[in-house]
Amino acid sequence: MPLVETEAIVLRTHRLGEADKIASLFTRQLGRVRAVAKGALSRRGRFGAALEPLSYIRLWIYYRESRDLQRLGSAEILESFFEMQKDYRVQLAAQYLAEVTERFLPDREVNERVFRLLLAVLRAIKRFGEVNRPLLFFDYWLLRLGGFLPDLSRCMKCQKQFADEDAYYDPLAVTLVCAQCRSGTTERISSHVLRLVPAFRAMRIEELIEVKPAPAGTHELRRILEQIIEAHLEKKLTTRALLAEEI
Repeated sequence: MPLVETEAIVLRTHRLGEADKIASLFTRQLGRVRAVAKGALSRRGRFGAALEPLSYIRLWIYYRESRDLQRLGSAEILESFFEMQKDYRVQLAAQYLAEVTERFLPDREVNERVFRLLLAVLRAIKRFGEVNRPLLFFDYWLLRLGGFLPDLSRCMKCQKQFADEDAYYDPLAVTLVCAQCRSGTTERISSHVLRLVPAFRAMRIEELIEVKPAPAGTHELRRILEQIIEAHLEKKLTTRALLAEEI
């Protein structure tokens, strides 16, 4: 069985028996995989803190395409995001990132751009201690890179530009419509919220967060994008409800 070296971000782990762990890993070269870490819970386990959730690691994995569960050989920490998660709000944000990444990405599909996105967002949270804009940046680019981001500049039905007009989110069509085309249950999105969108296409995450304070509407836009993510997952996110209570 070949031993493959790759970088990875640890999404989740859970106990397997008395001494082992199963880790859900988002790897740079292999995509999202699950692997057994033998002896990870033992005192002399060779993995140490490398399998803490959201750690950025280099690992060596015994990889076989025909297996659903791979086996870890060893791992070393490249960057830890453990300390920042002592803040409960940051911990929830980190858990949200892990949950969305795990559910949104197909198994074993390599996605270099999303890997770099997740790492950049974790580093931004670690550096600035802010949650709202990093999560909004993540949601926006995850949907855009995945091809699921609706047009946020014009009505899906009549193609009218929103300009300075409010838009409406249609949860059934999972898109935005204007006041004239809305029907059934829709949610209003104020025009100043939509004016935030161009910055996400043009600016790096650090540049966005360095603008103080966060623009009005940041939370509202993040909430709409979270609804779009849930719509495409066809499942409620556990962490989203917890985030709504704290952020």
